[in-house]
Amino acid sequence: MRRQKFKISYIRKPFARRSRICLFLALTALALCVVSLGLSVRLQGQGELNVAAWGVSSLVFALGALIYGGLSFLEKEKNYLLSKIGLWMSGGLTVFWVCVIAAGILNR
Repeated sequence: MRRQKFKISYIRKPFARRSRICLFLALTALALCVVSLGLSVRLQGQGELNVAAWGVSSLVFALGALIYGGLSFLEKEKNYLLSKIGLWMSGGLTVFWVCVIAAGILNR
């Protein structure tokens, strides 16, 4: 069998516009998550409403990042690296917050 040659393109594709927004929202969601968890640990699990507000804000930003990340793949001939990073981060945070909310509801 003859070995196929792979074509290498040296043309740099620009980043998708929405991918930058996706990554910014995902990083913001991660920062809000860290603040929420830090407050919860510092208050030994007896956090007030502000801890929940930080967590819900983190979830909202992660969902926004998922939306913008998905929309960035509709742009043609762009570099999607930032979108992929943002989607992985926001997807993980979304799963984390859904599990925390489910555990809180089920352990009432």
